[in-house]
Amino acid sequence: MVETGIEKFEKAMSCTKNGDYQKACTLYDELIQSSVSVYSIVSQDIFKISEWEYLQDISDCEKKVNTDKPDFNACMALSFLFKIAGNTERRNMFVQKALKINSNNARVWREYGEAEFHLGNIRQSLTHFQEAVNLDAIDSISYEGIGLCFYYLDEPIKAITPLKKSLSLLPKNHIVMNHLSFILSELGELTEAENLINKALKSEANNNVYLDTYACILFLQEKYQESLKIFEKILVNKPKEWEISWDILSHLYEILGLHVKAKQIEEKLYL
Repeated sequence: MVETGIEKFEKAMSCTKNGDYQKACTLYDELIQSSVSVYSIVSQDIFKISEWEYLQDISDCEKKVNTDKPDFNACMALSFLFKIAGNTERRNMFVQKALKINSNNARVWREYGEAEFHLGNIRQSLTHFQEAVNLDAIDSISYEGIGLCFYYLDEPIKAITPLKKSLSLLPKNHIVMNHLSFILSELGELTEAENLINKALKSEANNNVYLDTYACILFLQEKYQESLKIFEKILVNKPKEWEISWDILSHLYEILGLHVKAKQIEEKLYL
């Protein structure tokens, strides 16, 4: 019988409480990686639990780690646990403890970069991802992190090379394809951007985020009717607020003379 995600998580916590930290790390990480088709530092759908439902178990895990002698895998196990719990501050605290024990491990620097990225500390995150690739030159996820950090630091041109490196290391990574496509479209490289987003859509044809990127590229190419068809497909998919470029869609409606629809979106944006 196949184990559920909850069963795997509880098994990993049991290993943590028993001091089998290396096995716990493996179980937590396998659970995270197996919960998504392609892992990314911006993955929305990794396996998550409610920290409050496991408060006593988590407290027992922390107590065990804190009473044992300092151990790298113990700290990493707790960092993975809090990653699954969505508690980035606690995750970051145990990543930093792990670093004090072993600063020559590429994975811990990548985890540090991810944690700081999600805390909004982008410049620190960039430094940590760069340290990770210095230690592991084929870490595709850290190259993705470097690219996204440059983008959020308003240096989109610098984002291209690390993102392309990430994609070369993991050619089927449709998430990085979307990153690249979006940034290239902002830089005016619309043909390359369109080719990349079409590749991403071959993997996930109904992904609202990818469809939105495609619709925006078509809009920039002044293919307004084609862009509208893609936006309408997204709307049928009932997108989350962040999955569709409402401002672009509003502008598109105005261009096509659909002023009532444009007004409705404008009112939505200012609510």
